[in-house]
Amino acid sequence: MSDYYFAREIVETPLYDFPDELSDSVPSNVFTYPNQPIPLVKRFAPTEGYKITDVFLIPSLVIRSDVFESISFNNLFGVNWVDITLVDNGNHAYKMLQLCNEINVIDRDKSDFDFYDEFEGGEFISGMNRLVVNDDLIDSIEIEKRLIFRDSGWKDKIFYHKSIMEMFLEQKVQGIEFFSVDDYSEFL
Repeated sequence: MSDYYFAREIVETPLYDFPDELSDSVPSNVFTYPNQPIPLVKRFAPTEGYKITDVFLIPSLVIRSDVFESISFNNLFGVNWVDITLVDNGNHAYKMLQLCNEINVIDRDKSDFDFYDEFEGGEFISGMNRLVVNDDLIDSIEIEKRLIFRDSGWKDKIFYHKSIMEMFLEQKVQGIEFFSVDDYSEFL
């Protein structure tokens, strides 16, 4: 699984959220096609000064529009991008990820997690202590269909293929860093 990475924020960013009346307009796992940019507003800010970053992860992966255009993420399988207006010390154009591509790569028997529940139409994993990925499964899927995905039972993390991570690194984006799925720890 060494070809896959997770992202994490490395700078303090405010907590951003959609206005209440638009809270359902940009879900992270269902495609929507708003006819205008959706405002994302600052709810709580760090107590010390902060910089508005190129990329942040809450409420989902959000990329400054000019960085997005230079990376060229338009044709990824199972991915949609929604125009967002970040309202924080002015208005800033961003794109937010909506991701429907789910691959159950987590080995439910070999991984160690605190809670697992199967229910009609889905499953839920919480408290991932040791992550074991089914490499044979992931290798059996065309690369174009597994560049960005999440496991349907563990929606907390997005798996990024090495080629996607390298696109971010080439642009020297600020705000996040990547670490190998092989090095996952709940405490990172």
